[in-house]
Amino acid sequence: MNAEVEKTELVKAKKNAELQALKTQINPHFIFNSLNNIYSLVYQNSDKALPAIEELSRLLRYSTKDLGEDTITLDKEIGYIDSLTALEKLRIKNPELLMIEKNINHPKLNISPMILVPFVENAFKHGDFRNKGFEMKLSDEKQILHFYLLNYKKERMKDSLSGIGIENVKKRLEILYPKKYELNIKNSETEFIVDLKIDLRNE
Repeated sequence: MNAEVEKTELVKAKKNAELQALKTQINPHFIFNSLNNIYSLVYQNSDKALPAIEELSRLLRYSTKDLGEDTITLDKEIGYIDSLTALEKLRIKNPELLMIEKNINHPKLNISPMILVPFVENAFKHGDFRNKGFEMKLSDEKQILHFYLLNYKKERMKDSLSGIGIENVKKRLEILYPKKYELNIKNSETEFIVDLKIDLRNE
C-alpha cells in the first residue's frame, strides 16, 4: 500500500470512528427525553401513559434497527418525526397548534439516520406549548431536502438554547455532507428557527 492510499484509508477510518462515536450519543439522549415525558404522564396517572409507552416502543424499534445503518430512506426518517410528534402530542394541551406541512415526492431518497429528529426533539424539549405550537415544513423538490422548523421558547430558556443533539447533528453534517448542505439557525429571545437544506442527489 503506497503512502497516498494509506493516508486515504486512515482519513476514512477516522471519519468512520468519529461517526460511530457521534451515533452512540444519539440513542441514550433520545430515550432519556422520551422517558422523562412518559414519567410525567405516569406520575399524573394520565390515561395517555399507555399510548405513550406504545409510541416509545415504536421509536425504539426504529432506532435500534436503523441507527446502525449508514443511510435510511427519507420516509423512515420522517417516520421517526411522526412517531415522536405523536408521543409528544399526548402531553401537550393544544396539539392542534402544531403546524406540520410535508411535500415529499422522493420518499426513497437516502439520508443519514437521525439527522432531522434532534431538531424536533429540541423544539419539544425547550418550546413554549402553553398557548403556542410550532411550525414545521418538509419538502424535497429536485431531491434537495428542505427542513424548516420554528418554535417559540420558554421564558427561562431565552438566554441560551443548545444541547448535545444539535451539536451532534452539526458535526455529522460536516462529515457526511461537506459542501452539500446549508444550515441556518436563528436563536432570538423568543424564537428558535432551523432552516436546513441537504442535497440528497446520488446518496
